[in-house]
Amino acid sequence: MWLTSRADEEDVKLAPDALELIATIGQETSLRYCLNLIAPCHLLAQRRKSPTVEVEDIRLAYTYFSDVARSTTYAKETAGMMFGEEEVAENGSGSMDFTS
Repeated sequence: MWLTSRADEEDVKLAPDALELIATIGQETSLRYCLNLIAPCHLLAQRRKSPTVEVEDIRLAYTYFSDVARSTTYAKETAGMMFGEEEVAENGSGSMDFTS
């Protein structure tokens, strides 16, 4: 399995239920996302002083790091909230107007 190979390569021990959860996340998001989630999960486990990544580490890392679909949704929801977007819309040129 790709996940166990990557975890072994990074010297990360995954609890069996944690491996199952990260595999499910990979099926719902992407293989790249779940493989890249292993390192942050390991850091969270180390912060708990645990040698093994548990389900709680994966859940926490999942909330910290968004996959493409969640990032896209967030970007759409927050469109127009960034500084300067009103100025771009007003002058229509793609550059901000600082003359006023």
